[in-house]
Formats: sequence, C-alpha cells, structure tokens
Amino acid sequence: MTQPHGNPYPSSGQQPQPPAYQPMPPQGSYQGPWPSQLPSGTFPGMPVVGLQRPVSLTVAFWLMVAYGVLPLLSIPFIIEWAEAYMRDSIAMAAAQSGRNVPPGFMQQFTSMMTPMAWVSGIIGAGIAVLLGLGLRAGMNWVRILLTVWAGLSLLSTVGSFALMAALGLPAQLMFPLPAGAYAVSFATVALFLAAVVVSWLPSSSRYVAARRAAKLGGGYLR
Repeated sequence: MTQPHGNPYPSSGQQPQPPAYQPMPPQGSYQGPWPSQLPSGTFPGMPVVGLQRPVSLTVAFWLMVAYGVLPLLSIPFIIEWAEAYMRDSIAMAAAQSGRNVPPGFMQQFTSMMTPMAWVSGIIGAGIAVLLGLGLRAGMNWVRILLTVWAGLSLLSTVGSFALMAALGLPAQLMFPLPAGAYAVSFATVALFLAAVVVSWLPSSSRYVAARRAAKLGGGYLR
C-alpha cells in the first residue's frame, strides 16, 4: 500500500540515489585537498636573507676609494716637476742650437698638460670606485681582475728596478720626480694591495660564494 506522502527512503534497504542535477562549484574555487606543507625557499628575484655583508668587503671598498682618490694629491707635484723639466730641457736645447724659445711655448704646454693630468686622474679615480663597488657587492670576477692586476704591477715594478740597477743608472734618473710624488705613489700601491688581500679573507670568500649560490638560485643577497 502506498503511503499518502511517499517514503523518500525505500524500505528494501537500497541506498538513496543522488539527485540527477549536481550544482557546479563556484569559478576559481579549489575543491581538492590542500597540501600539508607550503613550498619553502625563495622565488626568482626575491632577496636572500641570512648572510650579511662582511666588514672585510666594506673595508676593501674604502681602500679602493682611497686608492683612486689619493693619486689626485700628487698631480700638482707632477705638473710642477714637468714644467721645470720642460723648461730646463728647452733652455738646454735652445742653447745648443743657438735658437730662441718661441714666446708663449711654456704657457701653451702648461695649458695643455694641466687639464689632461686632472682628467686622467679623475677617470682613474672613477674606475677605482667602480671596482670597489664590485668588491663590496661580492663580485668574484672583480677580485680575480684586481689580483691579476696586482701581480702584473708588482712584476713590472720589480723588473724595472732590477733593470735600472743592472744598468747602473744614477739616482737622479731612477727617481726624477719630487719626493712627495713617490710618497703618494707608494701609499697608493699599499692601499691597492691591502684591498686585494682583504677581499680574499675567509669572510669575504664566504659572502662571494653565497652570492654566487643565490644568483644561481634566482635570488640575490641584500
């Protein structure tokens, strides 16, 4: 006998059938299970936190800045020496040839040499600062370049002194510049060598290696 309102659950033990129409999930919603753990690490272009820049690379940067700026102090000594040297050379040549020196020649020489000396000095200082920034950023190729440069400079200096000593040249020819220019030159060389040595300290090398690893992984060090 059929019940008046119908029995939604059959009495024969059968499972209820799902409705024929299933509503669609909202667009953009995720219906699957969430992962138990979100991915860790850094995404490309994000900073890598955890390794701070060592003090050694900051010291190397300022040593390179001093290496670039200090030679500017010797430019007035070099210009003064060059003027005196040219004046004596021209006077000697004029006396031997019996000709007079053209008027205004020394003024023209000074007006040409002074800007060239300052421009070349400023360009050299700018290059030194850029290389110092490379050391501060942990760029390994800058360390290698400066190391090769230091080695070649030392070999050239030692070879020049050895050659002049072997030829028996007098001290006036070996050291014609004023004493102040040589003092600045030796201090500049010491600053450059110190910057190279500091850039190869263990703390600097660890930072350079971490920077390389972060670059390969897509991140960068602060």
